[in-house]
Amino acid sequence: MAETETLAHSKESLALAAFYTQWGEEAVANATGGLNPLTLLRYQYDSWTKHATEPSGVQYENLETDGVTGIWERPTGAAADRVILYFHGGGYIGGSASGHRKLVGHIAKAAGVDALSIDYRFAPEVPFPAQLDDALVAYHWLLAHGYTPSQIVLAGDSAGGALATAVGLKLRDAGDELPAAIVTLSPFYDTEGVGDAFDFNAGNDVMGNREALAGLSSMLLTEGGSMKDPFLSALNSDPTGLPPIYISFGGHEVLKDGGTLFTTLARSKGVDVEYVESPGQQHVFEALAGRSPEADASIASIGKYIRKHLQLS
Repeated sequence: MAETETLAHSKESLALAAFYTQWGEEAVANATGGLNPLTLLRYQYDSWTKHATEPSGVQYENLETDGVTGIWERPTGAAADRVILYFHGGGYIGGSASGHRKLVGHIAKAAGVDALSIDYRFAPEVPFPAQLDDALVAYHWLLAHGYTPSQIVLAGDSAGGALATAVGLKLRDAGDELPAAIVTLSPFYDTEGVGDAFDFNAGNDVMGNREALAGLSSMLLTEGGSMKDPFLSALNSDPTGLPPIYISFGGHEVLKDGGTLFTTLARSKGVDVEYVESPGQQHVFEALAGRSPEADASIASIGKYIRKHLQLS
């Protein structure tokens, strides 16, 4: 059912699979005595987009105020009255605005608008939904500083893509005006591993598997919490009334059925969803921005989508 990009599987894109393989080798080597496994994982997540090139013409500003910490990515000539609010990936347990700076800079440049990429608290020290609470604080901070909902696009990768969707659900439930659109890169929708891709992509996905999913879920929740929580698992949500949503997945991901299943669910509720799958690509393949044609094509498509929904030429 997926609308599929037809780009060839490039040699350049293999660098991400090699990078994820290195993560696994580091974890095995560390198991015999070294860093705390969570410390190592957070170090790895913080280097997630290090292979992206520096986007030319993008300036960065640190933000730390009013309970919101993050980085502004400001492309030259960007529209002054539009913004992307970006949530980084990392399974709710790691990652950072700094580590995702170059990826978000590429997206902001493609869209021609500023982006604010925020940091949020991590599980297991602070279990879910603290991360969602922090995301909502950042959204309301933008409103308090002059942006209207129609001038904001929510975006994120992996767990950050799920957060962007959950913010939309929370705003809808509160009866608030919704942002212009939601953009997700490999969103973590399939929190229970129900998709068949966990089986048929088991030999293709270098990063994800059911064992990793089980280990992550054990860290996210307080006692009595559930991976079925609709604000954690979009597959268990009612998407009725959400703004337009863009979903990008790599064809080799075990999580990709979360995208196709959510697309079917959301469309059945009247939500406008654009699902794009790039053959042979790994989780958040856009991390190779500026280095692989698949990453660059996806970011160009995302930029066009954001401009459309922010009503920019």
